[in-house]
Amino acid sequence: MISVRNLTKIYKLKGSEQKVVALNSVNIDFPDKGLVFLLGKSGSGKSTLLNSIGGLDTFDSGEIIIKGKSSKDFKQSDFDSYRNTFIGFIFQEYNILEEFTVGKNLSLALELQGKKVDKATVNKLLDEVDLTGYYKRKPNQLSGGQKQRVAIARALIKDPEIIMADEPTGALDSATGKQVMDTLKKLSKSKLVIIVSHDREFAEIYGDRIIELKDGSVIRDETKTEVEAQKSSSGVSFIDNEIIHIKKGQEINKEDLEKINQMIINNAKNSDTIISFDDKSNETVKKTAFITDDGNREVFQQTKEEDIERQKHDPKNFKMIKSKLKFKDSFKMGASSLKHKPVRLVFTILLAVIAFTLFGVVNTLGNFNRADAVYETVEKLNIETLVVTKSVEDYYDEYLISDKEYDYFQNKFEDYDIFRIINSGDSFSIVGESSSNSDYTLDRTVKRRNISGMMPINNNILSSFKLGLIHGELPSLDNQICISANMYNTIIELYSNVNNFEELKEKEIYIDGNNYQIVGVIQDDTDVSEYADLDGQDSNYNKNYQKYEELDQIMNYSLINMCYVTEDCYNNLYATSNNRNSGGSYYQAYRKGEDNYGGTYIDFYKATNYLDNSYVQYGYIKEGVSLNSLSGDQTIISKSLLIDTFGIAEEDLINKINEGLTVNFAAGYGEEKNHAFSLTVVGLIENNSSLVLLSDEHYKDYFEGADYLITRLHDNSDDRSLIRSFENHNKTVFRFKVQCPATSILDNFGSFISGAAKIFLYIGIGLAVFAGFMLMNFISTSISYKKREIGVLRAIGARGKDVFSIFFSESFIICMINFVLSWIACSVTCTLINNGMGDAGIKLVLMMFGPQQVLLLFGISLLVAFVASFLPVFKCARKNPIDSINNR
Repeated sequence: MISVRNLTKIYKLKGSEQKVVALNSVNIDFPDKGLVFLLGKSGSGKSTLLNSIGGLDTFDSGEIIIKGKSSKDFKQSDFDSYRNTFIGFIFQEYNILEEFTVGKNLSLALELQGKKVDKATVNKLLDEVDLTGYYKRKPNQLSGGQKQRVAIARALIKDPEIIMADEPTGALDSATGKQVMDTLKKLSKSKLVIIVSHDREFAEIYGDRIIELKDGSVIRDETKTEVEAQKSSSGVSFIDNEIIHIKKGQEINKEDLEKINQMIINNAKNSDTIISFDDKSNETVKKTAFITDDGNREVFQQTKEEDIERQKHDPKNFKMIKSKLKFKDSFKMGASSLKHKPVRLVFTILLAVIAFTLFGVVNTLGNFNRADAVYETVEKLNIETLVVTKSVEDYYDEYLISDKEYDYFQNKFEDYDIFRIINSGDSFSIVGESSSNSDYTLDRTVKRRNISGMMPINNNILSSFKLGLIHGELPSLDNQICISANMYNTIIELYSNVNNFEELKEKEIYIDGNNYQIVGVIQDDTDVSEYADLDGQDSNYNKNYQKYEELDQIMNYSLINMCYVTEDCYNNLYATSNNRNSGGSYYQAYRKGEDNYGGTYIDFYKATNYLDNSYVQYGYIKEGVSLNSLSGDQTIISKSLLIDTFGIAEEDLINKINEGLTVNFAAGYGEEKNHAFSLTVVGLIENNSSLVLLSDEHYKDYFEGADYLITRLHDNSDDRSLIRSFENHNKTVFRFKVQCPATSILDNFGSFISGAAKIFLYIGIGLAVFAGFMLMNFISTSISYKKREIGVLRAIGARGKDVFSIFFSESFIICMINFVLSWIACSVTCTLINNGMGDAGIKLVLMMFGPQQVLLLFGISLLVAFVASFLPVFKCARKNPIDSINNR
């Protein structure tokens, strides 16, 4: 079954150039069954040969041929499978796995073959090795002989074709050793049993073949041969004229008696003669003198080819079983390692938790999401009315929200009543009355004369926004208006001739060029009580900057100074407001594909508004183009803008226009390459440095619309979706921004985070690596405690992946402890930071430690567990199993 060809192994002594030849071109053919002893003095190479044949050790050259298959084709994992399939090992030091019971030690060998374990089968095998009732015993409850019998049973449980034993009786007393040898001899009747021993007596008694080594070479190879004795005519056997064997019941004739008598007389002259009639003594003599029951004598003679009984094997039929270590077994072995070095374990977990916690906090900071921060802040402040503006990323300039954009949100969130708000920014005044205070003294208080916007009102809207009519009635005519309760209180305080609603409703209020009759006062739920002590003075402003910033947000974007008119009046106002030009908006102008930017104030107008404008002088208009026929992205643009800002030579203008000149515009400041829109130039204006005429369609999409949107939140999970949709919509240049008291902080913090994102990323990675190194160090230490167990598992057939699963289980347990503790610590830390900001008067939920961070912590924990296990285990798994067993 097994043949060894030119097997060579050379050791190099540590710290020296000296080499030791352990195996020197060894060639041996083993039979398919029988008991083969490898004898020799210490250092002769017998154990090295056994370990090499069994795949526990490597060799430098040569090959092992197993059932016709050469080891030259083997990978390391194939040697593991080879042991798992064909070999049962018995070690001098037993090498029983201490954390498992006797029954589990046996079952494990069978499970590695992927076979189902039957407890009755295990108990039957224990009965055969005189260990009845020992199934649940732990190894530390067994004697040396019992442990060795467990090792034999473990070797036999998977019914291997080869049993290899290294000094199996070396640690046993003579009686127990004899029992072990009797068992192995019995097994050799159907299996190949190879035993390494220094005991020649045992070898000669039990062995079928003895191979003796010296200095790594075979110096003697002998097979036990039965030599027929000289038999008399009556059947008495005379063995080498030294021993007389008379079988039970055999009759002796006179001739035999005379010969026996003469042999006794001759021997008595030189030595003692013992004639025994005791069965026990006779059996001992037979065994010692190697006498068979037939009266023949067994002797060891030089092994011949015909002495080796072997079958012919076809390498195509060679199959091996890959090991399959169960998860619960690897998990148990991994968990058992945690009991070693408990102080180191606690220290490792403590430092890892700190690292993981800092990683989680830094990641939470680095993955700051404005949309979620807005939602959490809105929730924390109990804001029920949501206001949304449109601006440029990172800048404060605000732009009109087009009807197309409004329709998108309203159609997407049909359950919400979203309104377009007109806000000219003008202040209000009572017609014919003078205020007792100047606008300057009101500028930084809740008593401000600017309106926050105009919106339609009816009973449904009143109910939807949870508004209350506290004075008068809702408007029914286009010149009627309802004002907010805050505006009403401001008017009562500022105008000495107005002391109550009855006096106020006889007055008119002037707003944005129109006079309205006040017919009602509407109360909203905007709470500004905490800002009541602000006095509007510059000295106080510097001390309470943040509170003034918050108040500005409320006064500009809320219902607090909202005016309510009829739907018809609102529609007329909306249409009128959209006829205003967009002059004053700061845009960048740049050529497509180039980096030369030019920022300037640009007046964008509808071309149709300039049909009869004699002030504008046209230098050139492309053939077939007129002001009332501009379409899509066509534009007529000032010549000076093209020359000065876009850098086009004057003499090239006409040619480039005819070729299809394209110009680009981006809102805001800085070098933003993502442009808001592109225009195709079809004409020139001579006498205006900043005028750009647009088609009605293009103007409507970019320069008509509402100042901001307002809606009432539903106080459910849909609110988060709504806020996310606004905050994350079309962020190429323009962005939609939810306004709340923390908006300015969110803007500043968002800018800081975007600049520091890489730093946070590197810090987080560094902390994760630090935790990984600590865990790797612990696993490496754990592996040093588990080297022997690793070697034993490999010896009985486990592969490197099985070893990895053990230590990954250990790392996984530690990392899951880290994960849970870090999760708790991160959550507490983030909560404390948020609460601390609240205590400091900052209305912002900064740290949003949520499912994303929890999943990331879990993922990093798994990654760290894998890496921390893989690297140390990879090195260990590449070791020869015998080196691990011997803790080398």
